[in-house]
Amino acid sequence: MELELYVVPRPNGRLILFSPPQILKSFDSSDRIRQAIDWFARRQNRVTAWIGRKILALHDYYLKLEEKIDPCERVLKAMATTNRFVVYTNVPTAFYRVLRRQRWKHVFWFSINLVLTGVVIVFTPILAPIPGPNVFFYYPFLRLLSHYRALRGASAGLHSTDLQFKDPVNDRPGGRQSRE
Repeated sequence: MELELYVVPRPNGRLILFSPPQILKSFDSSDRIRQAIDWFARRQNRVTAWIGRKILALHDYYLKLEEKIDPCERVLKAMATTNRFVVYTNVPTAFYRVLRRQRWKHVFWFSINLVLTGVVIVFTPILAPIPGPNVFFYYPFLRLLSHYRALRGASAGLHSTDLQFKDPVNDRPGGRQSRE
């Protein structure tokens, strides 16, 4: 399956990667984490299915939160599930520049969250008895996983041999075709 990507400028002038939400949704369903959660939610055992549905609801909430934090991260995570890309940009080097910047950004935050998760694991015997969801552990761990998957996506784009660059004005789906 190929992923359509657009290199678009933000209001501050920086370039980001964008992919239409319906395309990202199809890549979310092929994600191994999502497949594992869906597997639990479909079990015959009521307790297991209930836990799976609750985790599914939390995962959907996390995706909404993540979309507000960094919309480009979801695109990078989708990139990790494929190695075929159609990139709509006038300047192919801009695509690689965005991926290299995103890779460094996620390496930095992956490192920070790795340290935080390590500290929280050390304090788990103290934090575990706290009633309610243990946000001190879950959030850094989820961000650690998310940054890891974004790193894999950026690397997949940088090392892909199945890249197709197209003009965003003339070659976009539903747009006017310049070739006759």
